[in-house]
Amino acid sequence: MKAQNGKAGVLREADAGTTRAASSPPWERLVAALGVVLIVAMIGSMVYFALTHERSVPAITIETEPPRPAGQSHVVRFRAVNGTGTTAAALHIRGELRQGDTVVETSEATLDYLPGDSERFGGLFFRHDPARYELRVFPVGYNEP
Repeated sequence: MKAQNGKAGVLREADAGTTRAASSPPWERLVAALGVVLIVAMIGSMVYFALTHERSVPAITIETEPPRPAGQSHVVRFRAVNGTGTTAAALHIRGELRQGDTVVETSEATLDYLPGDSERFGGLFFRHDPARYELRVFPVGYNEP
């Protein structure tokens, strides 16, 4: 008889455990409901932003530093600033050394990624001394990521 009572006691404890797990405390249900509300709100805000956000074009400005010797060439470091919230990928920058209307030399660089409202740095190499010519550095094109 002892063996049967022991088994019956084990069964009763297992049954009691499943009924406890089925009814969770109110604070657990409150936390779960809060999680569902937060997830639905995040998804809703992302959908709203995607449907209503107006795409603009990046507003790129280039600022240069004075040229420096770099081996047998000269380097002009630049800072590209994106003044809008739109990202530019593969931003192509061109520098020209000019003498009047004549382009003496060109140099090009590509910035892989320029996020909105940010800045990145780069450099352009020239064989001729940029200090002896008019230097123009400007963005040429970009890709949308």
